[in-house]
Amino acid sequence: MAASVPVLLFAQTWSARPPRVIFRSEPEYSEEARRAGVNATINVSLVVGEDGVPRDIRIVRGAGFGLDEVAARTISSWRFEPGTKEGKPFPAPTHVDLHFSVLDKPHHGQTARLNFSLPADVSRPELLEGEIPSNPEIPADSFLRVRLTVGPVGQPMRFQTLDTNNQDWTEHALLEMAGWRFRPAMRDGSPEEVTGVFELATSQSVPENRPTLTRAKTISPPEAQDATLPAPQPISPPDHAIFDGYFDGYPRRVTCKWEPSPGAVSYILEWDYMDREAWHTESQGIPGSAYPVAATETTFDFVGAQPGRWRVWPVNARGQRGNPSPWRTFRYVN
Repeated sequence: MAASVPVLLFAQTWSARPPRVIFRSEPEYSEEARRAGVNATINVSLVVGEDGVPRDIRIVRGAGFGLDEVAARTISSWRFEPGTKEGKPFPAPTHVDLHFSVLDKPHHGQTARLNFSLPADVSRPELLEGEIPSNPEIPADSFLRVRLTVGPVGQPMRFQTLDTNNQDWTEHALLEMAGWRFRPAMRDGSPEEVTGVFELATSQSVPENRPTLTRAKTISPPEAQDATLPAPQPISPPDHAIFDGYFDGYPRRVTCKWEPSPGAVSYILEWDYMDREAWHTESQGIPGSAYPVAATETTFDFVGAQPGRWRVWPVNARGQRGNPSPWRTFRYVN
């Protein structure tokens, strides 16, 4: 089993320059998560002090399997260039997303979490045997939430399905989970019965008109090739839209719609993100990335809790780009 290097994403604000990491150690999988084949995203809140040292580190949305402890310990070792407001350093609240992904096919596209309700003096159970349930046999976007109890001997029991959109897959998952074995929760050296909730989501299907990376294009040169082809008019999301990953869900998917452009036979959606107060393509001096679209609507997965922008190019029958729409900006706050 191989593990990819976690992707690090930082929240940013419009009104002040956010902190910038100047030293970081890369988090590694906990052995528990590696054994189980866990894909997870952990959201961490922290305050970067005027001295660039992180404090008040808090796991906002954890994943369990020992990864929460890894995330907190790793971020505590980072150092930042402090955020500034009106040119002066200030204690800056921010969020960091740590992404952990295994590369094996049975768990591709998954996000898993196992969180227990524990008193302060009780340690969490550790999964010693068993893996995360494999994906559905028929590719589909599926999810499940299951309550379970881990007894004093480390055996899971009393499974209760709280929510699912794929009952057959959930039943297979429960059969796999019945074979799990834990090091039990402990209180003062004695095993303790505890209850937790396991969540698993998998994204395997590709919705109609949703771009794929194999279809990526570059916008170079960044000028219209057919100046007679008018710019499409954006419809949604509105300019300066604000989304919240907690409430709108993960992954952060943005659906863009626009009016048809007379003479266009297809379109190219271009999008970008802000990095250190500059648009990524501009700061790096690279061509914009974009995706061909046959219709006047498409969806893409955005990179993180930060500002983004999008625009649309019309394309004529000869494959030439027309005039692009104006950029529209948006922002994910979580």
